[in-house]
Amino acid sequence: MVTYSNSETTRKSLIMAAGELFSEHGIDAVTTRAIAKKAGENIGVIHYHFGGKDGLINAVIDFANEPWRNDPLGSFLKSHLYLLKSRNGQNMVIEKMINIFFSICFSPDKPSWIGTLMFQISQRDLEISRKSFNIFAPNIRAFMEVYHTISCDSDVERAYHWTMAIISPVAMEVVNPLAFRRISPHDEPSDKYITKLKGNCVHNALSTIQFLLQLKNISDAKE
Repeated sequence: MVTYSNSETTRKSLIMAAGELFSEHGIDAVTTRAIAKKAGENIGVIHYHFGGKDGLINAVIDFANEPWRNDPLGSFLKSHLYLLKSRNGQNMVIEKMINIFFSICFSPDKPSWIGTLMFQISQRDLEISRKSFNIFAPNIRAFMEVYHTISCDSDVERAYHWTMAIISPVAMEVVNPLAFRRISPHDEPSDKYITKLKGNCVHNALSTIQFLLQLKNISDAKE
């Protein structure tokens, strides 16, 4: 009778192998045999731990979503809303939220395949795509709430545009890690590079909100 270890190490090695293969070849193209081979495990261990490929896919997506599951940005904002009453406080909240966003996206413990895979599934109307969006969406709404509170502007589209201006540069780095390698002699973005990117995001966030407010005032004046 064949038995398999129930260790967390075995389970995680399968998740890592599957995630890397999924990001490289697409979920549909990857077989359980290929995953088991990459993980150095018998193919039966996938069924033992996950019940089959579908269970493994869900485990991979759950692993990728874990840092966002408890709405880290929204939780921070909720306990610091009082700071939005002053300009200095507003700047502090925006900068801290961007710091939290960066710390998750560029965590040294985060496998490089996560960004690419999550971008791929976001392009398809799948149950796992909707599940992932519902986990991540509160963090987007946290940025939008900052815009609404600071600007006293209830326009959802302007709030969303402001949020995208903040997180899009980060998303491009995360979902396409090869892009940096094509223009830089380094294999990976350095800490100095990430710090510069974060500084630019903070600057853009603070300046863009003022720009959108000016547009709103011009629009209101015309009405």
